[in-house]
Amino acid sequence: MKIWHTMEHTRRPRHDTPERHARTDGPATFTGRVLEVQRRTRDIAVIRVHCPEPIPFTVGQHIPIRSPLAPGTWRDYSPALPPNPEGLLEFHVRIVDGGAESRPLVVASRPGDEWTFGTPRGSLGQVLDGYRIPLDDAPPTGRHHLPEPAPRELVMVAGGTGLAPLRALIMEAADLPTPPPIHLIWGARTPGELYDLRTVIELARNLPNLTVTTAVEKRNDAPLTNPGPFSAHPAAPMPRLGVAADVAARMHRGGELAGKTVLIAGRGEMIDATRERLIGAGADPRFIHHDPVAKTTA
Repeated sequence: MKIWHTMEHTRRPRHDTPERHARTDGPATFTGRVLEVQRRTRDIAVIRVHCPEPIPFTVGQHIPIRSPLAPGTWRDYSPALPPNPEGLLEFHVRIVDGGAESRPLVVASRPGDEWTFGTPRGSLGQVLDGYRIPLDDAPPTGRHHLPEPAPRELVMVAGGTGLAPLRALIMEAADLPTPPPIHLIWGARTPGELYDLRTVIELARNLPNLTVTTAVEKRNDAPLTNPGPFSAHPAAPMPRLGVAADVAARMHRGGELAGKTVLIAGRGEMIDATRERLIGAGADPRFIHHDPVAKTTA
């Protein structure tokens, strides 16, 4: 049902890569113009871009981007929207590691800026391939015809702007013949840094297969950084206290994770710690997925 069409596309990016991982290689193949820049927090901006020629990427991939604010430098970001014929892209950009290159994108990006895009890479979205064929409503029964197994639940664990590719996967899954159950656990340092909570809760209200849990390391925001309009929703449950990995482990006690597929997105240290924590809580390493490049993202 193309759930992403319910969002405000014409007025509102991928999680950010630390400066030491900035890329200077990669061919330029597509161009697009910034439509809107929304400063969601002091350090995070949501940037929407239109490409007249849609980029042929798959959901969950990351795309090298070059902005006139950082000439000659390529940086990888994951779209927060699935591929679409309109050529609309949304990236979630955070200032990281001193911000020598990410800060200009957050602070100085303006509508009309021209961005150049390289070749998309990554395979995180392949986890949805197993759900694209609908289950038979009336499979044959008998000695040689076992019932088809129920689809594995997806547990998505996002840290900060690692939400972007997982949100795109949730939207893509909404159009599958048999959408899998999805439990998104999204962690941030404070409530105000749940910068896209309004969108996430609206998705949960419209998608019966989606459950959302938020986690914060601190209950209160620093002065002058209180939650903005996108960091709040009247239907949002109170965030649980702790990092996302610990919250995920606590919510899936008793070996429950063994039968679930886990997707992780965030910065490198977050992915490593989350993977180790969830394996310790019973998750099967064969069914834990994350993009290797996304390990360097915020």
